[in-house]
Amino acid sequence: MINLNDFIYLIVGIITIFGGIVGFFVMQTRQNMRIEQLEKDLNCLGDKQKKTAGHQIDTEKAIISINEKLDRLLKDMEELKNRG
Repeated sequence: MINLNDFIYLIVGIITIFGGIVGFFVMQTRQNMRIEQLEKDLNCLGDKQKKTAGHQIDTEKAIISINEKLDRLLKDMEELKNRG
């Protein structure tokens, strides 16, 4: 015949193992949700970085254009000085 204490230990052991398995899967599900959220955030940051890079390129083009115009103005001013 099975001893009552052994039966109780067996039940507690089964519940503990089952609880550990359920806890593991719950933790794994949370981790997967966090990973998915981080991937979404990373994609969003990548899009923002692409926009920023595009704006930076536009700004650099504008600066080059301004510098070219300033160079022309300086040359024209120098030419006017030389003419008197």
